[in-house]
Amino acid sequence: MNVWLASLNEILDKTYLEEFDEIYYLNSTKVVDENSLIKTISERKLKEFLIKNEADGNEDLLDFFLLVNDKQQDVLVVFSPFELFENERIFHTTQNIEEDFSDLDSIELVK
Repeated sequence: MNVWLASLNEILDKTYLEEFDEIYYLNSTKVVDENSLIKTISERKLKEFLIKNEADGNEDLLDFFLLVNDKQQDVLVVFSPFELFENERIFHTTQNIEEDFSDLDSIELVK
């Protein structure tokens, strides 16, 4: 099983993940304020944000996933703490996103 998929299975209900035919890892970024992230997504500038905001493996990260089925595509943002004693958790979810990520260099098929 893909490492990303195993991680998602630990923090999400399995039936939710089964709703989606494809799951993609988009990128990881430094942690930002949720309100500014929501604004970025609503303005359809998430791809640009993912390219500009480089991650540092020595800090907490936000991992971005695109979940796709024939009816919708959702973006799931997971908070990944640097400290190993902390657990990953859902940071934000946006349903029915319409932005195209197909040419994002960091995109990786998870499922």
